[in-house]
Amino acid sequence: MTILEQLAELLGAWDEARAYLPLMYDDEEIQILVATQGRAITVDGTTELLEIKPVEAASLLGRAFGRHVVDRETERGTLVYSPATFDSRVDHFAKYDPRWDEIPAEDRRAIDRRFLSEFITKHRSNVERKMQGLEAENALPNDTVLLLSEIEEMIDAAEHIVVQPCDCRRLGQNCDRPVETCIWLDDGALAALERGYGRLLSREEAKDVVRKADRAGLMHTADSEWRNRGLHAICNCCACDCYPFRAAQELGSKGAWPRSRYVAVYLRDQCNLCGACVKRCHFDAFYHDGSTMEIDGKSKRQVLYDQERCWGCGLCANTCPSGAIVMEPLVQGALTGAAGERD
Repeated sequence: MTILEQLAELLGAWDEARAYLPLMYDDEEIQILVATQGRAITVDGTTELLEIKPVEAASLLGRAFGRHVVDRETERGTLVYSPATFDSRVDHFAKYDPRWDEIPAEDRRAIDRRFLSEFITKHRSNVERKMQGLEAENALPNDTVLLLSEIEEMIDAAEHIVVQPCDCRRLGQNCDRPVETCIWLDDGALAALERGYGRLLSREEAKDVVRKADRAGLMHTADSEWRNRGLHAICNCCACDCYPFRAAQELGSKGAWPRSRYVAVYLRDQCNLCGACVKRCHFDAFYHDGSTMEIDGKSKRQVLYDQERCWGCGLCANTCPSGAIVMEPLVQGALTGAAGERD
């Protein structure tokens, strides 16, 4: 068995990604991981293993930590390093290494599909609990779909803010929406900086990021209970790349996870049929059916709305020039008007 085959077995590397292990791991990283067989190692241990100076061993492990090759913790005052999970290495590689784009598109798609499959497997049981109205046993990512104003409120409350590339759009590459949109707050921001990645932002810079993301058609997700559980992260998502929305559509968890707190209400009499909402909606809640009507002597395509498809992101409402769409809170499933429309 070759050393790369040993590495693949040790890490549980996916078949779809095994050919690219030499891109993802340096020779010294491979040597350390295989030699330790999943056991933790220190700087002193690395010094002996590779027969290098302590300063070189510390530099090597520090770089491996930053690249999500190893994780790190302190035990009795000593830094101890252990192998990071394979999916965390794939995640970081896709976000930060330009060689990800050198992998043939067909193979990138295969890795993306496998990542999604692993993501669904990891979270399925907790999503199913949510769908049954039960509390999840572990925290779920992208807990709730939030409005832009709610996201800005979170930013105002944060002390530390870091932005990183969106792993979902780097892995999926199914759209050309902005990539540097994942925002980490407070402890999450400090953890990213400790690991050596992410760009530190002021509150106004962070608001600029989310506003631009919103204009580009990205939905906003975060933990709506952040006041009780603390600030962690804000994601700006699309339905074509982002794993929580792709997983939710596969699992049928719409409304339960990511949780919907609002629904769009369509004021048809105020609509000028500009069609902006149709372009903005990720789920075809607003759509054209081919019919037209006359407005100010011009023939325009009818806009129709299917409330059952709405996820409550607010992208339609905050771009409607005539105020024909408003977001109403969901309260025990009660909605104003019939079929999501009202006069």
